[in-house]
Amino acid sequence: MLLGRAVFTLLCVAAGATMAPGTPAQATAGNGSGQDVRYEHRVVIPTTALDREADVEASLERNVNRLAASGFQVAAFVGGDAALLDELLGRKAYVAGLIDHAGQVFVVMTRPVGRIAPPREYRLLHTRTPRGTDVVVAGLGDQGFRLGVAASVGAVFHAAFERREGVVPVAQYRVFANRGSSSWMAQMQGDPDVLARLRRVLPMGPDFALAELGTATSAPAALEWFSRPVHEFASQDSALQTRAALGYHVQWVRIRATTTDVLLVKPAGWGGPAPTYSLEDGPWGGPCSRGTIAGADVFTDGDTYCVTGNPAGPVTNRGVDLLIRPEAMVGGRPLLDVPSCEDRSRLASNRPADLRIIVARQLERALNDKVPLGFRIVRAFAGSDGRGTRRLTVFTTNEMLAQVPAPGTPEPAAVLRPDRDERLDGSAARLEEELTAALRRDPLLAEATVWIEVQGTTRSPQIRLAGCASTRLDREQAERSLRGLLVRTAAADARVRNDVLVDRWR
Repeated sequence: MLLGRAVFTLLCVAAGATMAPGTPAQATAGNGSGQDVRYEHRVVIPTTALDREADVEASLERNVNRLAASGFQVAAFVGGDAALLDELLGRKAYVAGLIDHAGQVFVVMTRPVGRIAPPREYRLLHTRTPRGTDVVVAGLGDQGFRLGVAASVGAVFHAAFERREGVVPVAQYRVFANRGSSSWMAQMQGDPDVLARLRRVLPMGPDFALAELGTATSAPAALEWFSRPVHEFASQDSALQTRAALGYHVQWVRIRATTTDVLLVKPAGWGGPAPTYSLEDGPWGGPCSRGTIAGADVFTDGDTYCVTGNPAGPVTNRGVDLLIRPEAMVGGRPLLDVPSCEDRSRLASNRPADLRIIVARQLERALNDKVPLGFRIVRAFAGSDGRGTRRLTVFTTNEMLAQVPAPGTPEPAAVLRPDRDERLDGSAARLEEELTAALRRDPLLAEATVWIEVQGTTRSPQIRLAGCASTRLDREQAERSLRGLLVRTAAADARVRNDVLVDRWR
């Protein structure tokens, strides 16, 4: 299983895809536009060294919006097995006021390759309690943000609210929480104004939910749970169709112990046509049925339980499985692949964000290698089969686009790197950023990937030169270039440690 050493391997089961390492998958799939559009995927995480809630969440939102400004769209949060994600992300246990890693989550973003996608802006929500959440979401609709994707990871609910220039959605958001013997659902059902405006509901936890409200209509909304034992789930198509014929839409799918819950909402003002759904237990690497995925969750056996809409339509989806195994180079911590040269150089750093960045980049490379042409990510889960085999399951779809962006050259995408080290003074942090940028522009280092890490202050700096080079001469040139840059700064006498690795295969 471990091939003589503790490494990670990648397993992709995507029928029809012809793949080679480091190259995009070549399968062709229509996207409903009459054209084939390839998507690039980026994986975003917080890159701060701090552990407080405000710092973690601000770092993630900042990194997401750097990509969103160049046309990337939030496609999925990686949900599922919270314990496995704790390991992958190095999340620490929650300590009120000191450590809150609720915002430590993988965010997958997508953008069409070779096309101009509109810039976006995001507000991200991460919460494990209803306390104060209503105040946070109340003003988002008025500011032009619209609820996009959401996921639950253990006790934490994640949501992305998106705003685009020129698009002014009319929506209001409210949080309903259990009060005494009155559940959040009973409160919605007992409020005529809410029912006249209700369009969407997402459970945020066992005792609170997020409601999207639009303009008032004369046809009130209705909502109910469709609950079945897990082993009966896939055989309940006809029972669900009965509710769908009355206008009920699937809003959320969750597995609670051995029960599968499907939240159904008949939106206010609904007038048809009736949706159609298919329920399926998706095995490892298999598609989550045909049609647009309306909701999904992962069970303790690693299988994913899905509800898809319009299963007879043109939308198809595929399942991609990425196996997870411990890696000896990082003390047995889980990774998605053997560390690359750049990964190994980062492992020698003492910055907490580096290991998270390595995992995010490995996931990013896997997605861009394995996702077929014309498909993009819509769901992602961490899971285990109960026998010790762990994986990330990614579902892709060729869901039809409302408008295919025009061909063009998009702006370069921002690269994940650790936030400025809070232990450094401001001038040392700026020195690190400026020297790294200068090294990357140096034509003598075209065959190398290098960066620097400043330790200490500008009065007494220690500089670590890190990265990878193809030859020993390139490694030495990187140090010469750095010293040439340093003589023009206040850190001319800094001690330099050359940690650039030589990898002739890179």
